[in-house]
Amino acid sequence: MRITNNMLVNNMINYIGTNLSRMDGLQNQIATGKKIRVPSDDPIVAARALKLRTDVSEIEQYKRNVQDAMSWMDITESTLNNLTEILQRTRELAVQGANGTTTPSDTEKISQEVMQLRKQAVHLGNATYAGRYIFSGYKTDMPLIDEETGGFEFDVSLGETIHYVIGIGDDININVTGGDVFNRGSNATRESNGITTGDLDIAGLTITAGVNDQLNLEVDGETISITIPPMTYPSNEALATAMQTEINNITTTAADITVTLDGSKLRFESGSQGDGSSISIDGSSTAAADLGLATTTQVDGSSATKGNLIKNFDDMIEALKAGDNAAISNMLGSIDEEMENLMRIRADVGARMNRLELTSDRLMSDGINFTKLMSENEDVDIAETIINLKNEENVYKASLAGGARIIMPTLLDFLR
Repeated sequence: MRITNNMLVNNMINYIGTNLSRMDGLQNQIATGKKIRVPSDDPIVAARALKLRTDVSEIEQYKRNVQDAMSWMDITESTLNNLTEILQRTRELAVQGANGTTTPSDTEKISQEVMQLRKQAVHLGNATYAGRYIFSGYKTDMPLIDEETGGFEFDVSLGETIHYVIGIGDDININVTGGDVFNRGSNATRESNGITTGDLDIAGLTITAGVNDQLNLEVDGETISITIPPMTYPSNEALATAMQTEINNITTTAADITVTLDGSKLRFESGSQGDGSSISIDGSSTAAADLGLATTTQVDGSSATKGNLIKNFDDMIEALKAGDNAAISNMLGSIDEEMENLMRIRADVGARMNRLELTSDRLMSDGINFTKLMSENEDVDIAETIINLKNEENVYKASLAGGARIIMPTLLDFLR
């Protein structure tokens, strides 16, 4: 094979370009501190880098979740501590009020302080963290307790627990439900509505205009007259639907009425709640007897449902105003039960806080370890890279020197 000068020159240029390319890669590694610029540089390193970066990102999110959970529970613990102090002060006042030597003036002063403690307890029941009510279960946008009556605004079951994910396959309950605190470990129950039902199976009933088509209800003191469309109703459901339609068309009262079925009986329910909630049937209405309502005027509206904790305050205030020393003395046992309940809850909150602190420490360690692994996978050894770069520079200079010898002959040299 004949080696020409052109072949020597081309090979020299290729080799010099290869040397420059290696130098460029090393210089980029020193500038960026990373082993690769694009996945094609080293697919294995790139794949491992993506996995480790994902792991580090997850750990950072878990750490934020833990911090948020700890902040929520710090507020919860602080609130429970304040409630404990309120109950402790209430117990001291109960001991004073139960003393037969207290004057009516002293009792009045004690009742005033208990009223303020009650108000503060209600306020703590609506404590918030970052705009969310901590005792309201899933309804974190709504206050749990009515500031005026002290009754629950809505139902909250003990199962309405809020969980934060703090690790792979690991979560923790961060909230305490209002019923657990204010109803001594039971569900928080909203005030019930006024309800009345019939007592006859009305399927197949025929309503005739002017005969049995009028039914009068009294809802929260307001009389509502319903004209039932005349026809033969094939089912209880059809009659209930027709009556609901008529009520929707004529009712102007703020207490909306709903008509449903309780088994085979008509069920009328008012929309209002609390002490003033009532609904009754006018037994003289032409439709009352045929609907099985002639003798059924029972009202099942109950007073505002309060938790045991708030109710104890109300009972104590009432006993203080009445000067009933025996009743005040009997309150001590109830107050002690509330304090024991709070101690139980605080112990549970404390145990969860300890778990969060342990988890936080573990996540901190995991974050350091995974960051170290990520660095070892991606980052270059600067000292080693500099040495390699100097070696490549020497090779490059040598290739230039060798190339200079190859292309040194000129046309005059060939003409000699």
